[in-house]
Amino acid sequence: MATKIKIIRTFDISLPNEVFNLHEDKEYGELKLSAASLTVSEKSYEASVVVLDFICKSAVKNMTEYAFWLLLGNSAWQPNTRLVRYLGLWGGLKSRGIEMPQVTRSVERIVERDGKLRFFGAMCLSDFSDRKSIEVLLTERCSYIAILPKNFDIECVLDLGWCGGLSEDQTLCAYVGERKGLLIMRVGEFDDPDNGFVSVGEQGVLNDLLS
Repeated sequence: MATKIKIIRTFDISLPNEVFNLHEDKEYGELKLSAASLTVSEKSYEASVVVLDFICKSAVKNMTEYAFWLLLGNSAWQPNTRLVRYLGLWGGLKSRGIEMPQVTRSVERIVERDGKLRFFGAMCLSDFSDRKSIEVLLTERCSYIAILPKNFDIECVLDLGWCGGLSEDQTLCAYVGERKGLLIMRVGEFDDPDNGFVSVGEQGVLNDLLS
C-alpha cells in the first residue's frame, strides 16, 4: 500500500499559519511567499525517500525549464588552516565519510571572517531523491534543495550564504522566491511522528510543483 503524503499549504507565510511563519520584523515589500509542508508518518529516512521521490517526479513532469540544486554549507566556522583550505567544502564532507551524489555541475565559495572560514557550495543534480542526496540532507543541517529556473545565477546564492533554517534564512527565501524558484528544507526529527519537507516560493510556482 502506498504511503500517504500529508500536504498542508499556506498562501502567505507573513500571516499566522501551520506551515511556516516569517519573523514579524521582516518585510519584503510586495513579495508574497507561499509554503507547503509535505510529510508522512514515517522515520526521517523513510519519510525523505517518499516525499523527495514525489517532489522530484512532480518537478520533472511539471517544471521542465527548471534545474535542481543541492545547497550545502558549513554550519559552524572552520579554522583557517592549510588543510581546511585544501579540502574545501566537498573534500571536507568526503573526509567525514559522506558520499556525494552524482552531479552535472558544482560550485563552491569561501567566506573569511575574524580568522575563520566557512564554505558554501551548490551541486546541480538530475535527481535529488537518490540515496546519497537524502543521506546528505539528513546529515548536514546547513542544507537545502533548490528548484531554480535554468537561467538562474547560482553564484549569487553562494554570495548570500545561509544557516540552514528557514527562519534565519529569510533573505535567501525572498531572493529565490522573487526569481521564481523554490527552496526546500527537511522538517522533523528522528523521534517525531511526522517527517518530510517544507517548500517555500511564490504561489504560482508552488502550484506548478504540486499540480
